[in-house]
Amino acid sequence: MEANWEEVQVAHKENRRELVLSGAAVDQKITQNGVDPTIYQLHLLNFLEISRTCLSELSEDLGNLTGLNNLILHSNKLTHLPNSLGKLQQVKVFDVSQNELESLPDTVGKMAALRIFNVSCNQLKQLPGLGELEHLAHLDVSHNQLSHLPDDMYKSDSLLAELYAGSNNLTEISTDISVLPALKVLDMSENRITEVPTQLSGCGKLKDLNLKNNPLKDRRLDKMVKQCQAKAILDYVRQKAGGAKGKGKGKKGKHDKHGSGGDQVSDLAVQMDRVLQVTSTSQDSPDQIRVQVTAAALQVRPYLVCCILRNLDLDAPEDLRQFLAIQNQLHDTICGKRTQATIATHDLAAVSSPLIFDARAPAEISIHPLGRQKEMTSLSVLRVLRKEAEQQRRDKKRNQVSGIHKYLDLLNNMELYPCLVDNAGDVISFPPITNSQKTKLSYSTKAVLVEVSSSTDLAVCKTVMEELLKQTVEMGLCGSLTDTQADTQAEARVSLEVIGGYLGH
Repeated sequence: MEANWEEVQVAHKENRRELVLSGAAVDQKITQNGVDPTIYQLHLLNFLEISRTCLSELSEDLGNLTGLNNLILHSNKLTHLPNSLGKLQQVKVFDVSQNELESLPDTVGKMAALRIFNVSCNQLKQLPGLGELEHLAHLDVSHNQLSHLPDDMYKSDSLLAELYAGSNNLTEISTDISVLPALKVLDMSENRITEVPTQLSGCGKLKDLNLKNNPLKDRRLDKMVKQCQAKAILDYVRQKAGGAKGKGKGKKGKHDKHGSGGDQVSDLAVQMDRVLQVTSTSQDSPDQIRVQVTAAALQVRPYLVCCILRNLDLDAPEDLRQFLAIQNQLHDTICGKRTQATIATHDLAAVSSPLIFDARAPAEISIHPLGRQKEMTSLSVLRVLRKEAEQQRRDKKRNQVSGIHKYLDLLNNMELYPCLVDNAGDVISFPPITNSQKTKLSYSTKAVLVEVSSSTDLAVCKTVMEELLKQTVEMGLCGSLTDTQADTQAEARVSLEVIGGYLGH
């Protein structure tokens, strides 16, 4: 069949992988003759967008486009979707927002590769089962008429990180919410929710919480959701539960990573308030690590917080990856892609004390960078990284290097570079650029020296350290949280030791 639309003719003739049909001209074509049916014969397409038109329906032949990765259908007049969606097993992004849908076919739950699903701004009263969408990470069902979310979406192995369900008719937050181990963003604003379940405080990774404009019975909580960050709200919910849930005093098993860690995290929060304000180093411990900060370092990178995390359990590949992922996530968020602060983690067994946090001329700093084959000067490290960043920019056809490489410019025009040097004279950290291969973490690592430094703010160092420790506990990567006397500061939970006293002011 010959294509009727020029855009479709060109896509077919040139074997294009992408087709975008949007705006007034396309709207007029659809009004006159409907959608060109030859669209459904473009089997090479991996990206199809039809948007901002009067499109009200799609043929079941849509299921022929089995190579699609992205299906964008927002801002149309769609009233229903074809059952053949279940055949689209490679679609990762499906956007059908701002339409007139009142229901979705059950086959949406069969789109096995789906990661991002946006069905906001429709007229949906219920959703089909989503439990089989194992890769779903982003779900936006806001601005509909939903009174309930599917029960099968609450799974302990779920990858769901962002859930937007604001502006619906929801009356409750499921008590199963805490089983979502990856949940970072939850928007349940403008619903009919009257109470917040204690289980919500068990969402260890939740950083963005919006419960505004709900008829909450708890007046204090209602005020907090309008003014406070997620952490304060979750702490209040947890504290309000009081003794409803006993504190676990036994060991936390390695495979209990997504279990009930709320009490442990609460204990850690109390301990962190004490730990991160220590300003002197005890000399009583024979294995105490000491960090000496030079006057030169105080001029270049004056803020430093360190601690030792013992009894780590990283012997499985996924455990080490999780621990490193925490660091990467914090670098991207609180650390501002390393522009506000930088984290360095070292295998304590490879660290020789005392350490010196110093600032030296670039030519005087040599380090074996993490993941590299040989030792290099600091200038060579920067040169190589800038070259790689520029090559990546060219490969991705961008106008400038990606945000992740912005930290490479932080040392521009500096006469001295910061570095952490061990007792053997080896540089083990070159913030904010790299760590040393010498102290690289491995599956056999049992204790880690954590170093957080900043050139601008001590408070951000403390916040980053606290979040790293909390998330490590929540993922079950630490040893047991043994009981301690409330007044015994040396026996900090999570086997935490402070290398305090050398914080820049």
